[in-house]
Amino acid sequence: MKAAVFKEPGKPLSIENVKDPMCGENEMILKVEQCGICGTDLHASDGGSMEPETGTIFGHEFSGEIVEIGKNIKSSLKIGDPAVSLPFISCGQCQHCMNGNPFFCSTNMQSTGMGPEVQGGYAEYVRIGLPESIKIPKGVSWDFATLVEPLAVGLHGVRISKFKQGHRALVIGAGPIGLATIQWLRFFGARHIVVAEISEERKTMAEKMGASLVIDGKTPAEELANIYQEETGGSPDIIFECAGIPTVIQNCLEIAAPFSEIVVIGVCDKPDTFMPFLGIIKELTLKFAIAYVKDDFQFTIDMMEQGRINPAQMISQQIGFDSLPTTFESLKTSKDQCKVMICPNH
Repeated sequence: MKAAVFKEPGKPLSIENVKDPMCGENEMILKVEQCGICGTDLHASDGGSMEPETGTIFGHEFSGEIVEIGKNIKSSLKIGDPAVSLPFISCGQCQHCMNGNPFFCSTNMQSTGMGPEVQGGYAEYVRIGLPESIKIPKGVSWDFATLVEPLAVGLHGVRISKFKQGHRALVIGAGPIGLATIQWLRFFGARHIVVAEISEERKTMAEKMGASLVIDGKTPAEELANIYQEETGGSPDIIFECAGIPTVIQNCLEIAAPFSEIVVIGVCDKPDTFMPFLGIIKELTLKFAIAYVKDDFQFTIDMMEQGRINPAQMISQQIGFDSLPTTFESLKTSKDQCKVMICPNH
């Protein structure tokens, strides 16, 4: 099959012909229809703590058609069904897996697209596990199905927070995860959704996705807190950190009102420092979110099927393999894109 292969930090992905994935007894093979480019892939390709092994095929935001099913699988899923999958293959039997949380599989969790064990969706085919897979219902397009993964990240962050209908929220960063968080906050009835973002293009996206006010992300913390107070009549009950860069947690601590909550969704793989004393004297709650549970995927798909969420604004470009290496490199510095989709079989 054709795939985009990581070689080493600083070098573009290489489009190559590689071996098709082998289907295990309790696994399936998906013909990839679309796969989103994630910021995690971009960070990993630059090296550092997340650097994958040479030969890794990235891609954990994918949708496609089931073309092979393992011989031990007993399921309503069948060849030809459209499906999405959480980007893990787990044991399916430990307590975490049984609770729909394969990320914390205590036996043998393999992460899709972050190493050679389970290659990702920047390819024509991808190997997936049955317990992590969900059939795409009629009425949910390939475009929307491919957005389930990033939308589930935002949903999970909101779900594990103390958010309640009528709360005021501040979202730091309007990349794909920030935009997903904005949409769910609007869905669940936030009173105010204020967004801090540097990029002019992403400011516009945030407004389209439901932000009630967008503030320049370069605004100093104290000034930003004052603007929030003046515009909404109060302080944020919850701050969602969706930027994933050093110093942002410190800014959140400075902005946060007493007894409020900070939820860190953005993935920062660099050392960072902040002043715990600020959190202590305000009695803040600092919570970290990682990935999602299976129900986050299912709920997202259900809301898509019912027409209750429409993430179409998140899709900014669809590309084939020919332009993938160049586009991938450009996304490391460009802020005018949101979600770029790879269409391997087009």
